[in-house]
Amino acid sequence: MGDLANQQEYYNQRWGQEGFANALQAARCAAVVSALSQAGVQEPRILDLGCGTGWLSSIMSQFGPTTAVDLSEFAVTTTAKRFPWVRFIQGDLFEWSKSQRPDFDVIVSQEVIEHVADQAGYLEIASLLLKDRGWLVLTTPNARTVKALRNPQMWSNQPIENILTLKALRRLVSRRFQIVDIRTIVPGFGDTGLYRVLNSEKIGWLLDFLRIRRAYRQALLDAGFGLHTVVVARKK
Repeated sequence: MGDLANQQEYYNQRWGQEGFANALQAARCAAVVSALSQAGVQEPRILDLGCGTGWLSSIMSQFGPTTAVDLSEFAVTTTAKRFPWVRFIQGDLFEWSKSQRPDFDVIVSQEVIEHVADQAGYLEIASLLLKDRGWLVLTTPNARTVKALRNPQMWSNQPIENILTLKALRRLVSRRFQIVDIRTIVPGFGDTGLYRVLNSEKIGWLLDFLRIRRAYRQALLDAGFGLHTVVVARKK
C-alpha cells in the first residue's frame, strides 16, 4: 500500500475521521511552539509539511503567515474552510516543491518523515525551500520506544511506517542542517524489556514517596527514552 494513489486514498479517509487533538498532539504542539520561540524570527514565513487536518497549521499561523501542504484532498479542502487564514495546498510535496523558491523562514514537520519512503529526499526538499539559515522543526516517533510497546501496530498502521532511532535521525538531518537541539519528549511509554522496569508502577510509587518523579522522568527523556523525538535545526 505504498504507492501514491493508495496513500492519498488512505489519508482522505483518515483525516475525515479525525476529531480534536489529543494529549500527545498537545505535547508535540508545545514542543513546536517552544522551538518557534527559540528561533526568535519575527513574523516568520512558515511551511507545514504534511499538515493533515490543519490544526497545528492554524496555531502556527498566529506567529506568521503559514502555508500548509498535504497529499490528501480532503484535508486541504475541508480544513481550508475551517482555517481560511492559512494557505492550504493539496499535492505531492516532491512535485510541488519543484516550482517553489526558498521562501520560508521555518519549516515544521510533525510526525511525517516516518511515513515517507525517501527520507533523505524529504529533508533535501525542506532545505531547498528554506531561506539561508532557515529553521527546521521536526517531530517523529522514537523507534527505541515504539519497539518497546507491546502492540506497536495499534499506534500507527499507515501505508509507510519507517520510524527512526535518535541516532539515525541525527545522521539524516545533519547532512543538510546544523542541529541546534535534539531530544525526546513524552515519558512513561513502553512496556517491554527495560522499559517495563523503568515505567513500572512500583518504581513510580517510590519516586512519588521521594518526591523525585519529575526529575526521574526528565532524566529518562535526556537519556532518549521518550515516545517522540524533536529536532530543531538550521539550514547549513
